[in-house]
Amino acid sequence: MLPRISLKAIFALLLFFSLLTDESGAQGRKPVNQSSVEQLLAEAVAAFENSDSTKTKNILQRILKTAPNNTAAHTLLAAVADRENNLQTAEKHFALAVRYAPNSPEARNNYGVILQRLNRKAEAAKEFAASLKINPNQLSALVNLAQIQFGENDLTTARQLFEKAKIIQPDAEILRALVVISLRLNELERAAKDFQEYTLAAKNVVVKTAARAELGTILLEKGLIKEVTQELETAFSIDSSDVDLIIQLAQAYALQNDIKSAGKLLESAIARGLDNAKIYAGLADVYEAGGFLENAIPAMRLAIEKDPKNENYRFRYGMLLVNLKAPAAAVIRLKEAVEYFPQSAQLWLGLGIAYFNDSKSSEAKAALEKSLALEPKSVPAMVYLANTFVEAARYDEAAGIYERAIAASGGKEAGLHFLLADTLLNITTADSKRIESLLKRAIELDAKLAAAYPALGTLYIRQGQWNQAAAMLETAIQLQPENTKALYQLGQVYARLKRTEESRTVLEKFKQLSKAEKEKKEVEREKLIKRLANVRF
Repeated sequence: MLPRISLKAIFALLLFFSLLTDESGAQGRKPVNQSSVEQLLAEAVAAFENSDSTKTKNILQRILKTAPNNTAAHTLLAAVADRENNLQTAEKHFALAVRYAPNSPEARNNYGVILQRLNRKAEAAKEFAASLKINPNQLSALVNLAQIQFGENDLTTARQLFEKAKIIQPDAEILRALVVISLRLNELERAAKDFQEYTLAAKNVVVKTAARAELGTILLEKGLIKEVTQELETAFSIDSSDVDLIIQLAQAYALQNDIKSAGKLLESAIARGLDNAKIYAGLADVYEAGGFLENAIPAMRLAIEKDPKNENYRFRYGMLLVNLKAPAAAVIRLKEAVEYFPQSAQLWLGLGIAYFNDSKSSEAKAALEKSLALEPKSVPAMVYLANTFVEAARYDEAAGIYERAIAASGGKEAGLHFLLADTLLNITTADSKRIESLLKRAIELDAKLAAAYPALGTLYIRQGQWNQAAAMLETAIQLQPENTKALYQLGQVYARLKRTEESRTVLEKFKQLSKAEKEKKEVEREKLIKRLANVRF
C-alpha cells in the first residue's frame, strides 16, 4: 500500500487559499490582483489535470513572483514534482506549504507523504500526527501513519489507526492490512473474520494479483488453508498466467489433500504453454504426494532441464530418488550436481544423505563433513553425520554431534532432544537422569512426538519402574496404534505387573500387526519395483 497524497485535498486547498497573498504586500511590491491570482490558479489546475506539467509550472512560477507565500501555488508545484518523481523539489514546496499554512491538515499529510518516500519516517510520522491532531477523521493521514507504525512493528497502534480508517472508508486495501496484522499477531480466528470482510470489499474493486498472492503466502504460512484457497482462486481467475500464483494455489490444494485438483492445475498450465521449471518442480511434488512415483521423476528432471543452474531442484531431485528407494541413482545425480556447484552445502548434504541410504557410511561421512565445512551450523548435516556414527556403534561421537545440533538450533527442536537421548540409551555408562530429562524435554516441546514415549518407557523398564513404563507405552500406542515395538514392550510390562489378560491381548495384537506389516512391505516393494522398472533416472 503506497502512502496517500490527497489530490482532492490539494484542489480544496487551492480554492481555500486562492485569495491568500503575501500579507505585507510582498514587502514593497504592489498588492497582488487577487482575481488575477485566482484565474491563474484555475488555469494551473486545468493544466495539471491535463498532465501538462510544463504549462502548470510556468503559470505557478508567475504567481510566486508576485505572491511568494501563496500556499496553493506551492502545493500544486509539489504535486507536479511528485508526479515527475522529483521528490527533493516536492519536499521543498510541500514544506513551504506547511510553513505558510501550518494549520492545514492536508498540507501536513502531503508533506508527510514526501518525507516518507524520502525514508525520513520519523519526520513523516510527526507530520501525520500533526495532521490528525487538526483533523482526527482524515483518511489519508490515518492510513499513512498506520503504515509507518506497521513498518516499525507496532502492530497494535497500526491496527487502531486502520480501524479508524475503516470506519471512514472500508476499502479493500485497509481491510487487507487488518487481515495481515491479525496474521502477524497470530490471532487466527480474528484473521479469518477480517478476511471475510476484506473478501466482500474486494468483490467490487480490482485488487492486484501480486497483492493477492502476497496475502496468500501469509495465509499459507499460518495454515488458513480455506482462506488462502479462496484468495488464490480469485487471483487465478484474474490472471491465469502467473507462475508463482499457480504454484501457491497447487500447494494450497495439496495441503487439503486435494491432489487431483493440484495436479490438474499444474498439468493444465503446461498444456496452456507455461513451459516453466517451477511448474514442473511443483508437479513433481504433487505426483510424489499422490503416489505417482513414475511421473514424479521425469517431471523433476524436466525442471532441471529448464533451469540447470538451480541448486535446489538438483537437491530435490536427489531427495526424490532417495525417497523412491533409489539411493544409488541419487548418488549419481548428486555427484553430477556437486561437480557443477562444488561450494553448495545443500548439495553435499544431499549427497551425504544418498550415500547414507545406500549403506555407504564412510562416503556419507565425508560428504556430510564437507557440507558442514561449508555451512558449520547446518543442523540437518549434523543429524545425518551423527547417524553415520550411530550406524557404526560409535555412540559417544554421535552424542557429541547431537549436542552441537541442539546448541545450533537454540534448544527448541524436540526431535534433537529425543535423538540425543535415544543415542545415550546405547551407552551403558550414560547418566539415566540426563536421558530422562532429555526425553521429558522432548515431550514438553512436542507432546505428539510419538517416538519419545517408548524411549522413556524403555528407560523406566531398565530401572524397574513398571507403572511409569506402562503409562509411557500406553501413550505411545494411543499416538501410534500400530507401533509393534511399543506393543511388544507393553505386553511384557503388563506381564511384570501381573496384568495377565491385558498382556495376552496386547501381545496377540503385536503378532497380528507384525505379520500384516511384513506382508504389506513385501507387496509394496514389489509394486514399487514394477512401477519404476521403465523409468529413466
